[in-house]
Amino acid sequence: MRTARRRRRRLGGPRARLAGLLLLVVVVVVAAIEALSGSGGIQGRPFESMFQDDQMLVDNPSTPSVIQTLDTLKALGVDRLRVTVQWKQVAPNANVRLMPRGFNGADPADYPQTAASGWAAYDRIDLLAAEKGIAVDFDVSDPAPLWATTNYPPADVSPAVYAPSAREFGQFVEAVGRRYSGHYKIVVTPGKPKVALPRVSFWTIWNEPNQPGWLAPQFRVTGAGAATMLSPALDREYVDAAWTALHASGHGKDRILIGELAPEGCPPGGGNAVCGVYTRAERPITPIPFLQALYCVNGSYQRLTSAAASAVGCPPSGSAAAFRAGNPALFDASAFTHHPYAFATAPAVPLPEPSFVPLSNLVRLETALDHAFAAYGSQRKIPLYLDEYGYETNPPNPIPGRGQSLRHQAAWIDQAEYMAWKDPRVEGLSQFLLVDAAPDPTFPKGSQGYWSTFQTGLEFLGGQPKPSLAAYRLPIFLPSTSGGGPVLVWGMLRPARNGTTQHAAIQWRAPGRRFHTVTEITTSNRDGVFETPVSVPRRGAIRIGWTAPGGRRYYSRAASVSKG
Repeated sequence: MRTARRRRRRLGGPRARLAGLLLLVVVVVVAAIEALSGSGGIQGRPFESMFQDDQMLVDNPSTPSVIQTLDTLKALGVDRLRVTVQWKQVAPNANVRLMPRGFNGADPADYPQTAASGWAAYDRIDLLAAEKGIAVDFDVSDPAPLWATTNYPPADVSPAVYAPSAREFGQFVEAVGRRYSGHYKIVVTPGKPKVALPRVSFWTIWNEPNQPGWLAPQFRVTGAGAATMLSPALDREYVDAAWTALHASGHGKDRILIGELAPEGCPPGGGNAVCGVYTRAERPITPIPFLQALYCVNGSYQRLTSAAASAVGCPPSGSAAAFRAGNPALFDASAFTHHPYAFATAPAVPLPEPSFVPLSNLVRLETALDHAFAAYGSQRKIPLYLDEYGYETNPPNPIPGRGQSLRHQAAWIDQAEYMAWKDPRVEGLSQFLLVDAAPDPTFPKGSQGYWSTFQTGLEFLGGQPKPSLAAYRLPIFLPSTSGGGPVLVWGMLRPARNGTTQHAAIQWRAPGRRFHTVTEITTSNRDGVFETPVSVPRRGAIRIGWTAPGGRRYYSRAASVSKG
């Protein structure tokens, strides 16, 4: 479970100057390959390999370093980058309470245009990602400029996330949509003609609104001490405003995703350690109650009316059709997104708290969404994107329940990939961080606060690869590793070009022996996924071997087989 501090530390710092920015040529990349069938009967439904590392791609002042990072991600087979477009980073006079005189928030030209602030970091990643053939997801979110927030938040809450104005947020999103419409031109090289920024056509709205590090207050507390959920109603306003803004700026046919929920929080009845960390107004809301309030239904998925509706910011009366018409994003969004972390346990281990939604209990979210839609007469099974996920490692993070062994991280991200792929509603999974975040030096060295940043990278701080780097490149998972009969091997040739015919070897070794090929597979589906039974004589290990077009040979991690 992430605390608000963890989330603020990851994305909350000021940007460094961007030197030597945007000396590029725009290449417009359109990749729409119809998925084909692969070996083993695998159907190539789209399943995107997504990745996020804002510290390396957005905050990074070195353009050559950003290019190097993109080259690494391209070589790993990443399809799409998730990039948090922070309102405060782009807005003028972001740290004062007074909006600039005459400022038009919907006009991208009214925002700072220098290389060290404003749009520069996002222009750079938009241009470079297009050049490398990697798609982007722009996640429009807070922190907000102070002039767009409510005054006087509690001392332990960032003022930049305290009840921002939905109207002003909508204008910001419209400006983002206009700038990245494919028609907006900027000067890349002085003295040369302006260049059109590549179009962004994939969007997500507001990161983790059920966490006080991203949206506060979570609850409205009355003088009598009663607390009712407030953040779901605020989030509904932001989603509606962004939906309208993206349509107004020419993105109505794009992929627009909502949700972005954190997996845990303070349970409805209280009683866990998280609850005691926050004031009553700021306690993070677990995803199931948050979703129910977002869709204005009760715990039995009946539509809220009268005082019960008003208490959580829902219409006290009106038809189901009126609610759907007034909140089209809730029902017409391309997908619902979720962050199914469970740092202390393997991906398949369920959590007993029924309002938590780790990857192992994703059906809880799917069922809740289906019931909420059904309450308004819709039988749609909305797809899911798991757009932030990963495991922290020890080394470097020694905090119990946080840092897992390097071996576990490698094995568990592969298991998570398999579980997400196996769920027919999941259309993408995003690894969070390529490089570990640095510890927070404002806390005593070795303390929990010191390690309150994320160590989920596939590389250590400084760039040394972890075993998970190879595991991410060629995922392998054995759904069953013991018992009679063949061993089922699932894998993904992630770096292979999407939709092309690929060949790989399945290799086995006995304990103390060398690997040798026991069978070969062919796959031609979109994502290079295969699932095939392999006969092995006894216990040992299985790995995938794949040769890249340039001739370099890559191997997956060795997955243990305990049969025999």
